[in-house]
Amino acid sequence: MPGSLAVAGANGFVGRNLVAVASARGWDVVGIVRSEAGAQVVREAGGRPVSLPVWDPEPLAAALAGVRAVVHLAQIGAERGGGAYEDVNVGGTRRLIDAARRAGAGRIVYFSGLGVARYGMSRRCTNRYFLSKLACEVELYRSGVGVVVFRPSYILGPGDALVRALLGQMAAGEVERPGDGSYRLQPMGVGDAAAAVLASLDLPKAPAVFDLVGPEPVPFQQLLVRLGGVARRLGRPADFRIREVAVEEVDRRAAGGGYRGMLPDEVDCLLCDEVSDHHPLEALVGRPLVPLDEALARAAGGT
Repeated sequence: MPGSLAVAGANGFVGRNLVAVASARGWDVVGIVRSEAGAQVVREAGGRPVSLPVWDPEPLAAALAGVRAVVHLAQIGAERGGGAYEDVNVGGTRRLIDAARRAGAGRIVYFSGLGVARYGMSRRCTNRYFLSKLACEVELYRSGVGVVVFRPSYILGPGDALVRALLGQMAAGEVERPGDGSYRLQPMGVGDAAAAVLASLDLPKAPAVFDLVGPEPVPFQQLLVRLGGVARRLGRPADFRIREVAVEEVDRRAAGGGYRGMLPDEVDCLLCDEVSDHHPLEALVGRPLVPLDEALARAAGGT
């Protein structure tokens, strides 16, 4: 039965979609953000914003008062502008755990990363980003609060970073492909991600861990081809050629300030070739997941 749900990082891509879906299903959604601009995003999605520029213990606990669960999305995927994984990801998770305990919230739902399970085994999964996600998981498992962890691949929907960037390159006539494009992704629609979060609130036991993946692993090269086909069917400009950039050059540019806006850890996430079994997620939501081409169409079409 719906109740009160808090979403930390509610103005981000996944957060605002979750707020909209949960609100439509009758949840009273408290969206925790850091600015008035973020608060407006939450209002437009149907939630009640609480603006906390700094996560001090008492105000954060007050924001969580009476909530049934907390969804933790307030993380960074790269260290930019002085933001450090240890402070934002790990420190923020510790502060949220403490506030959830104070408020009596019974569950925390956390978005980790699909590569966490292979930290130390795969070069592209062994970096400071995945280490911070692993550290956050450990903090949560030790917290005594009921925990559900989702480990996502890429999540697609209107405004997602991956599809937006690729459509921009396609419209310009050329898409850069790091390496041969054989590395796989397993994207899923943001609506399915929101449905999984809400379904997880009724799990009888926690901790629980799910790989948040779509129904089809796809090599990056094929993803480009299929997104191009979707874009053309939607009438978007997609007459483009693919130009290969050596992986070594991509890494060099990322380390030197950014490859097409991606820092080294973000390049690792693209190239890590992590896939998983989607059937546990389908069992959780109680239905088939949205097919890849449909998820791409929704993202490209803005619906």
